[in-house]
Order: sequence, then structure tokens, then C-alpha cells
Amino acid sequence: TTMTALFVYLQAATAALLLVSSHAFYIPGVQPLTFQEGDEVPMKVNAMTSIHTQIPKDYYRLPFCTPEGGPKMASENLGEFLTGNKIQNSVYSVNMLTEVYCVKLCQIELDKLTAARLKIHIKWGYHNNWIIDNLPSAAVGLSLDGRKQKHYAGGFPIGFYDKESKDAYVYNHVNIII
Repeated sequence: TTMTALFVYLQAATAALLLVSSHAFYIPGVQPLTFQEGDEVPMKVNAMTSIHTQIPKDYYRLPFCTPEGGPKMASENLGEFLTGNKIQNSVYSVNMLTEVYCVKLCQIELDKLTAARLKIHIKWGYHNNWIIDNLPSAAVGLSLDGRKQKHYAGGFPIGFYDKESKDAYVYNHVNIII
């Protein structure tokens, strides 16, 4: 009968679909990259943010080391631009499976005005927002009881402000672990 033939046809079509399978994903604006040992993994910087103010600041507004030839925009898609991200290249050189220790990037002497501007950004709790292979930076800090604790949101602070002495300290050494 026609019902039996239709049922057999649907079973055959279903079996054929189950035999042909694929595994894939696609996120618009994200292109998968493969790195070999020694390949450069671009590290980018985004605008600095603070939970105390809603005003993002350009990373290079403060006296951080700049890439040779100056910072260049490194946004990969229109969405990054529309959401207010200001992604730029950085001076950091990161290579896949390559350990590097104690590399001096630059040395900057601060005048009083620049030091005051840096201090106020530290006091306001501004965070660096670095990006490696389209993944945001995270920080390992200490919990209140002194244990290591991983933080995976909001980058990491540019420094520490001591409320008692009113001194600001710049985090000028980083340990990048990928």
C-alpha cells in the first residue's frame, strides 16, 4: 500500500541522514587559528574599564609601552567597533610553546602630571583588558584568607591604591601564562 511505501521511504531517508553527519560550529567574526611551536600569537589590548566609572579609557592614554610605529587598530569585525571596543596591537611578543623570562619592554619616566593621571586611574580601579587568540585576560589573585583564586572577568587591575597612605603602585611586571 501507499502508506507502507511512504513509511519505508521515510525510514530509508532517515537512515541516510544518520549516516551522513558532520561536526562543525561557526561563530560570526571568529576564525579558528592553529599555531605551531614558535608561531607568534598576537596579543592585543582593549580599552581599560572600571567598575567605579562607566567611562572606558584608551589603553595608550596612560604611559604604557607602545609598539614600534605606534599603536594600530586591530578590530576584526564590525561588532567589536559597534560595541565600543577599541582593540589595538600591543608591544608584547608571545610565541606558542616558547618560555621567555624577564624581558624589558621599555622604560618611561613620568612627569608630575602623567604620574597624577596614572594615580587617579589606579584609584578609580581601572583594569587592563588584554586579548590573546580572541580570549580575554584573567588574573590569579589571593582570596581574603590568602589562597590563590582565579578571576576570569574584567581583565586585571593596572595597579593598587593604598587608602591609608594614599599611594598608588603600578603593576609593572606581568607573568603571561597561556
